Amino acid sequence: MKIFISCSSSITISDEYKIVTKYLIENISKENDLVFGCTNRGLMGICYNGFLKNNRNITGICYEMYKDDLKDLKLNETYIVKTLEESNRRLEEMSDMILIMPGAYGTLSEFIDILEHKRTKLHNKDIIIFNINGFYNKLIDMFNMIYYKVSKDYDFYSLCKVFNTADEIIDYINNKKSSN
Repeated sequence: MKIFISCSSSITISDEYKIVTKYLIENISKENDLVFGCTNRGLMGICYNGFLKNNRNITGICYEMYKDDLKDLKLNETYIVKTLEESNRRLEEMSDMILIMPGAYGTLSEFIDILEHKRTKLHNKDIIIFNINGFYNKLIDMFNMIYYKVSKDYDFYSLCKVFNTADEIIDYINNKKSSN
């Protein structure tokens, strides 16, 4: 299974996220492939290195402005894109499942765009939110407020699965693979 992982590339992200990410990746990178945004820093670097260590297929989608980051990466496939829209479509197309982990604006932008595409039935891929230590609690509250106060067409829980532990995600991915 090809998993698109959207997460922070910041080297200053809190260690609490790094530790859990390393454990998750050690467990899901043995039998799955990675689709990601082409950097070897932060949580993204942990993901990249975990899949690389297990000799898995790694597909990188890279903005043209960051193509210098590619020189230090070993990728099976690389796509250079110019826009966020082009990047998100490629990431969406290349993956079987989407995993959203702690991140900043880029992660949120990818998530919202891919979520809206699922809501409007442009894809039907699983979107998993890894809510490490409540990282996404306030965003989830916002989505619930949209559902209850704006429109029942925006049922967050029908579009996404929220997990609070790495083991829940590992079990979910393993069960998904065995059912296919």
